[in-house]
Formats: sequence, C-alpha cells, structure tokens
Amino acid sequence: MHELVIKDGRVALDDGWAECDIGIDDGRIAAIGKGLLGQKSIDALGRWVMPGGIDAHCHLDQPVWGGAGNADDFYSGTISAAFGGTSCIVPFGMPGQNMTTVGAIDRALERAAGRSVIDYGLHAVVTMGTGADVDGQLNQLAGRGIASVKLFMTYQGFAVDDDLFFRVLDKARRLGWIVMVHAENDAAIRRTRQRLIDLGRTDIRYHVVAHSETMEREATHRALAFAEMTGARMTIVHVSSWQSAEEVARAKTRGVAAIAETCPQYLFLGAADLDRPPIDAARFVFSPPPRSPRSHEHLWRELIDGGIDLWSSDHSPYYFADKIGRSEAPAFTTTLSGIPGIETRLPLLFSEGLLTGRLTLERYLDLTSRNAASIYGFADRKGSIAVGLDADLALWDPMARWTLGHKALHSRVDFTPYEGRVVTGKPTTVLVRGTPVVADGKLQAEPGFGRFVARAAADPDLSGKPVEDWTPWLDA
Repeated sequence: MHELVIKDGRVALDDGWAECDIGIDDGRIAAIGKGLLGQKSIDALGRWVMPGGIDAHCHLDQPVWGGAGNADDFYSGTISAAFGGTSCIVPFGMPGQNMTTVGAIDRALERAAGRSVIDYGLHAVVTMGTGADVDGQLNQLAGRGIASVKLFMTYQGFAVDDDLFFRVLDKARRLGWIVMVHAENDAAIRRTRQRLIDLGRTDIRYHVVAHSETMEREATHRALAFAEMTGARMTIVHVSSWQSAEEVARAKTRGVAAIAETCPQYLFLGAADLDRPPIDAARFVFSPPPRSPRSHEHLWRELIDGGIDLWSSDHSPYYFADKIGRSEAPAFTTTLSGIPGIETRLPLLFSEGLLTGRLTLERYLDLTSRNAASIYGFADRKGSIAVGLDADLALWDPMARWTLGHKALHSRVDFTPYEGRVVTGKPTTVLVRGTPVVADGKLQAEPGFGRFVARAAADPDLSGKPVEDWTPWLDA
C-alpha cells in the first residue's frame, strides 16, 4: 500500500512507453507496475505521464540590469514553470554591482527561500568584478552544492578577459564543474553597433546585424578552443545558428567535452520577426537574436540527431514598458534584450517535436529532463521516471489544443513572443516530490514548498584531456 499511486497512465520510461501505475512513498518513486494500491490515487487515464521538466537556464529575481529588474521573482516564475510542466529549475546567482560570486549565490538563495513552489539549483557567475579570489570563492561554493559556473564573452560589466577565462576553466576542471559560456564577440558587437549608430540605422531589424551569426561563431570557436586547451567541460548556451552548432560538432569530434544548448526562440522565431513595426518587433529582441530559416532547419536536425544536448528557456522576464523604455519608437540600441519562455518551453517542443514525430520519445526526454539532470549533477534524484528518484511528474493531456498568449500564462511578464500560436498538448497536473503543485490546472503549492537541490560535481577525470597532455615533447 503506497502513500500515492498514479493510476492507468501512459508512462514515459527510460526504455519507452508503458501502460502502468506509479507508486510513491516519502516523495520518491517506490514502484512501477500494474495494479498498485495506494492510500490516495490520481487517475491518469488518457494522460501521458512524463518526467517533470528541468529548465537549466533561466533568470529570476536578478539585480537591476539595464535600468530594469525582473518581472518574475521565485514565486511567480516557478508557478509559471510548473504550469508549463517543469518541476525543477537551475537559474543563476547573478551578481549585482560590487557583488562577489559567493554574495550573488547568497542573494539568490535568500530570494528563493520561502518563495519557490518547485525545486531549484543555482549556477554561479564570475565576472571581472566578482572578486579577485576566484579559486577560494569557487571552492567555497563547491562545498555548498554548486557545480557549474557561467562566463560571458560580451555585455559591459559581465564580459571576462582571457586571463580570467582560463583561471575559471582551470579551476572548474579541478573541481569537476562545468563552465557555461555566452559566446558572442564583444569587440565585434561594439564596433558594429557604433557603426550602425553613426549611419543612423537603429531600427530594431539591425539587432541581427549588431549580433551577427559570424560573431557568435567566432566566439563559440574560441571558447571551445579554450576548453580544448584546459580539458574543461563546457556548455555553449543558447546556440542560435547553424554556424555555431557546427563549431560545437567539430569540437566534439576533436574530443572536447562540449555540450550544446538551444532554446525555443531559435526554432520558432526568426529574423523576419524583427522587421515588424517597432512596438511589435520589440517583443522579439533577445541575444543572440532570432536567425534565418537555414539555422532553424539545421537546429531541428541537430535536435533530432543528438547534436543538441539541452533544451532551455533562457527565461528573461521584463515588463514590456521596461523592455522598450517607454519609447514610442523602440530602437535596437535602447530595447532590453530578453523574452519570457519558462512556461512555453515544453508545450512548444511537445506539440511540434514529440507529437509530430520529429522527435522520438528518447530524444524528447533527453532534451527536456534527462540530459540536464546528468550534465548538471543531480541525475541521482531527478530527470527520469525510475524507482528511487524523486516523484517529479507531469501529467499531459495530449489532445488539448490551446492558444499561447500572456493571458493564458502565469508569468508576471505582460507579453509573450508566441502570442496566438496554437499548440497541442498541455500539462494538467504536475507533482514535485510526489506532491501536486498543479492539479487539474489549478495551483496547489504554497510559497516555499520548493527546495534547494545540492548538485554533485563530476569526476575531473571525465573531462576532456588538455591539449598539453597530448603533446609528446612535454614528456621528452
């Protein structure tokens, strides 16, 4: 007799679909089989029971940047995530001005405690201003369940120089951490941006010129070369173009421990969306920007074939008035970069990837939960439907057709770039550690139900070999 049984669902197991029950005790999956009995039960007949999604790249309740703070805190943001079928997130401890890397994690933990309705980890962030004692700070965080760090190659106040880049890579390899990289060439962006301003070409459409595919490709190549030199594990986040995806593929063939992440906006939105009237086009400003049909097609192939490892939202929640700076004619130079997506991430891929047959069940599970749990160090607790793991589950109605729009979503952001898009498939009940956070489309969890998830670093020997280890003359 189990505490709770999910009855008669079509269950997405690691080895395929199964018509079965799931028995849950003490927040974990205790049994998978037919005819299980429980003190309580949830009828899943006609539902597809999926692992709760893991969104390993999203932004919530960060310090003010660009003159605006986030619309979503850890309460509203995790509610939105849960309604989208996500049961665990890994956002960033983003530093504010004069804040150390450790201080930024402390701030994020304080903001999340008592607010989050789903479980969460945190990524560290290192910038030029987060303190000189990088090794000491990362050592401290390693003892607190942090196992990843992000570096930016662009953005004033965030971009790191090559010396700091190498310091972090060397340290991360010794710790068994993974380094996440926002790869765009900062000097090229600043140069092109200024030339466009000088020419009076500041319409939003020029955002794709100021952040071209070539700039992303060059930075991706350089970051992966650094990973190759140091043997560090590296995620290239929000891969947006065929050129960058090819750089990751080439690095993998050389033995680099390289991981590629992409986001819905790079398959469902395009450069043509920036050619709309300015107020409308502002809804599609994010960095790297939306790309060409060629890149869309290439990224779909990479999702299908396994070249892309992670499907994340990069949820960057700003109120629309803050995003455009209350301008009647927004320009690419004044519009804040970032869009919401924490709730639409899974429905878009479920509808257009899994249901259409573009993606196998195996690929869908890898992209939406399993790989994130494995890569970021908590596959011993989350990411799959298996005995012993947390009972993080999402019951989907695969027949539900609904229209994406900000009024139908639960983020505090007052727009969505997917307004009016019709999708099929909707999560109706979402459980975290066996407790319904959303039940039959209604919020059940109280603020603070979500817990911090301490993550484990990888064995440093599983990282790539530094180039120096391959050069025979060093042993001569």
